[in-house]
Amino acid sequence: MLDKVKEILAQYVEVDPAEINESTLLAEDLGLTSFAFMTMMGDFEEAFDITLDDESELNGIRTVGDVIEFLKKKTGE
Repeated sequence: MLDKVKEILAQYVEVDPAEINESTLLAEDLGLTSFAFMTMMGDFEEAFDITLDDESELNGIRTVGDVIEFLKKKTGE
């Protein structure tokens, strides 16, 4: 799952995917804006066949690892 997350993230930031790990901070380390974050989450919905029920589900997502944990919960992994 990490590789797919990195692949999608790489479309939004100018960072080598090899430098991204689970502790990488989305805003601070990657410079991801809130608009890009929401757009990216739409890509995750499509890629992982999930649906965001409410934007409040995304509260507290600060790292790549947080994204992965969120996706695991939504996909039932």
